Amino acid sequence: MKKLFLLITVLSGFTVSLFAQAAGTTKTYQMYNSMYVKAKPGEATQLEAAVTAHINKFHATAPFQARFAVVTDGTGSDGWYFWSMGPLMYADLDHQPDGNKDHDADWANNVDIHIEQYGESNLWKLQEDMSVTPPNYHPDRADVWSIDIKPGMRFQFAELMKKWKAMWEAKKYTYSLRVFYNDLWSSKGNDAVIIYSFNKYADFDDDISWRNDYESMYGAGSWDNFWKSWNECVASTDEHLRKYIK
Repeated sequence: MKKLFLLITVLSGFTVSLFAQAAGTTKTYQMYNSMYVKAKPGEATQLEAAVTAHINKFHATAPFQARFAVVTDGTGSDGWYFWSMGPLMYADLDHQPDGNKDHDADWANNVDIHIEQYGESNLWKLQEDMSVTPPNYHPDRADVWSIDIKPGMRFQFAELMKKWKAMWEAKKYTYSLRVFYNDLWSSKGNDAVIIYSFNKYADFDDDISWRNDYESMYGAGSWDNFWKSWNECVASTDEHLRKYIK
């Protein structure tokens, strides 16, 4: 009984200490608030112009800096646009422009009138230990992989992405490798996204020997083992391409 009481006392002290530490410190991170919208038929050009003007007026600086992109190919290319705001933290969301009279009036009177449908909104945290962001990152286009990670397999997925990052840095690829986790629980399979940047479709024709580059670091057969492990921890992958509106 004495040993049990001692164990409970130690654990209680540890819990209080941990909570105090968590309450007293704030870990910085990069998070993005995203939303899909679809333009009314025949009003895509008007929507793009209205959102661009709205961004220039209310979302030109951090932490509420925003970008707007059209889904050009793949899932969502039937008229969907992608709005992204950040990088920011949760505390910033308490002070975002939403709720500001002028901001909301501009959206309602100039943007919303061209929107046929709103899609879901999500919060995405950048996983810096798995990501590579090129200098002066501001791509014209993005290749986006939406990942459904199998239950309990996030650790294995992270280990694979860390190996992928190491190769990316060693070979000095100019494209981004940005991994985000959905910070909200989802039953739809969008647990993570990987964003590769590109500036023109011709970039896909670049002759990069992924297998040779990977196996030069991790040994013969490691490329096949990578994809075997990928299939063990990933249930499905969905891909689309985006073009940012300037």
